[in-house]
Amino acid sequence: MNYPIEHKQIANNLLDGKFLIYPSPLFLKILEQEDDYKEFFLQSFGYELKINTEFAYLISDKNAEKGTRDFVLFLAVLCRELDYNGRNFREQIEFGTFDISETEQLLQQSSKWEILEKTSVSNSKGGFDGFIKTWAYKNILEKSDMQFKFTKAVKLFFEFAVNIANTKMKEENQNK
Repeated sequence: MNYPIEHKQIANNLLDGKFLIYPSPLFLKILEQEDDYKEFFLQSFGYELKINTEFAYLISDKNAEKGTRDFVLFLAVLCRELDYNGRNFREQIEFGTFDISETEQLLQQSSKWEILEKTSVSNSKGGFDGFIKTWAYKNILEKSDMQFKFTKAVKLFFEFAVNIANTKMKEENQNK
């Protein structure tokens, strides 16, 4: 296989837990050689490369990774609070911009804050802003000075949450 000039950058980004998002040139390079890249990551690292129309990412069998769990909890509590405040959380997450300090206050005032207090949402180096920076680095968020917004990759976390909910409902129905 002839790798593109950007190969090292593509591999390093994905191995570092970053999402490559359309229309990034790196994402477009992966699309050009999708089968080769899937084989490369599987054979070289044992990771599955997932590519959809809007983003690419790696999946491993590491179950000890807590950052993703913390992000899902953050997203769940944020959606809950947006909903309680009469806002369409799905639309707000997909298209809205959030003020970092206002979002932190909203979460701290939530009855579910005690859950987030035990996670990297409040315990990151740099506090909540540090948490936002971490996920901006992974391309799940885009951060400016005092604001952030979600990228298209947040859809994966919504899918994950729906799958968990469906599994729980199925288990509950089987136990009845």
